[in-house]
Amino acid sequence: MKYTATSICLLLCLLSFPGEGCAAGAPQAPRESSALLSQRSEKGAFTLQLIMGNNRLGLGTNTLDIALRDRLGRGVEGARLKVTPWMPVMGHGVWEKPVLHEIGGGNYHVDNVSIIMAGIWELKVEVKKGELQDRSVFSFTVAEAGETQQAPETPREGYQRSFVEYQVPSVPLVNQDGKTLDLKALVDSGKPVVLDFIFTTCTTVCPILSASFASLRRELGVNAGGVQLISITIDPENDQPEQLKQYQERFSGGPGWEFLTGNRDDVGRVLRAFDAFVVDKMSHEPVYLLRAPNSTRWVRIKGLIKKSDLVREYRSLENR
Repeated sequence: MKYTATSICLLLCLLSFPGEGCAAGAPQAPRESSALLSQRSEKGAFTLQLIMGNNRLGLGTNTLDIALRDRLGRGVEGARLKVTPWMPVMGHGVWEKPVLHEIGGGNYHVDNVSIIMAGIWELKVEVKKGELQDRSVFSFTVAEAGETQQAPETPREGYQRSFVEYQVPSVPLVNQDGKTLDLKALVDSGKPVVLDFIFTTCTTVCPILSASFASLRRELGVNAGGVQLISITIDPENDQPEQLKQYQERFSGGPGWEFLTGNRDDVGRVLRAFDAFVVDKMSHEPVYLLRAPNSTRWVRIKGLIKKSDLVREYRSLENR
């Protein structure tokens, strides 16, 4: 009887988790996403199946479905799931959080899975059901735009666009190469200007802002030198030129994209001039500032926008 019972359990396990075996699985090695991925959670409490809305993860906003099963292959209802897109090489996630809906029978739908740049990504899925807690990590390679057919971006709502007059102060700031630059002279160089505020240890909004700038440079291609990108740190004590240089390299920055720091007073003057001053760096909000050459009128965009919107806003500067 022992042999028969063991055989039945083994058969159930194999039928419930085809191709996975009965041992708790470790996170998968990076691979191209496919329509259906099945993986045991790290402690073996659950099996998770990911069904990709577009057969892959791509740049932009993605959707997916998760089928959650217990050890016997039964659907797990009423579980609390948390899905976190994470880029291990950068050490950060994304600003916007996925939204989950339970649809019955142990199935869950996930909207708003935001992928902000190409590279190796992880989807960390945490599961809690009663006293059981476990997790699984799926890895994907996300291609550059143009390498694969990209799904249309989902319109991003909730940002504010306005026109503002700013007087740019003439203050000395230091770039990622240790060179002192006058901010007003840099802004008045005769090029369209796109400016933002970041700090290098930020793991939420700043990487998205910087990824948008990197995307704009890629979109412009050989004409990327025709725009002046400026990223000013709001954490000058920590963000010295060495840190800014490393940050620049993370986002493939190059000529025409300056990362600036300085002493606290000078940086404070700049922040106040652009109505971007914050007492605590952790409370700063995403702001894009765009200006046509030799103008005092800036387009101020408060909130995160699609990469295509940033490109369109820049193109409007070129046509002025």
